Amino acid sequence: MFTVACSPSQPTATPAPPASPTAGAETPEATPGQAAARIFFVEPADGATVTSPVMVKFGVEGMEVKPAGPEDVPNTGHHHLVIDGGPVPAGEAVPADETHIHFGKGQTETEVELTPGEHTLTLQFANHAHISYGPEMSATIKVNVEK
Repeated sequence: MFTVACSPSQPTATPAPPASPTAGAETPEATPGQAAARIFFVEPADGATVTSPVMVKFGVEGMEVKPAGPEDVPNTGHHHLVIDGGPVPAGEAVPADETHIHFGKGQTETEVELTPGEHTLTLQFANHAHISYGPEMSATIKVNVEK
């Protein structure tokens, strides 16, 4: 179980995509600038022992962070944090539920309340319409939350 703590860097409501790709949605395609793109956790480190709330900072190289919206700009997207779950397949909309936190305003950090124990955090990059770029644009770490 987790909750998101209140802070100015917190995610705010963005239009929630459906749990499956929208009709006519296309799989985001790689473009020349995306060939060397990668997504990563700035913090915490994989295997870190942390206390709750956990400060999580997101990083991306080879693409630009842009808020969600109607305009499809090549080589851009925004972050999604998946708590205790894995990457979203390419071409699928990132679900909007308690385990998939959307950062549709272009946020690059947050604080997350996590229960004590081991948790998996997956960072997923997606396009302007929350359509996943797939496992190639995701990163997964494990953290151990102390009481």
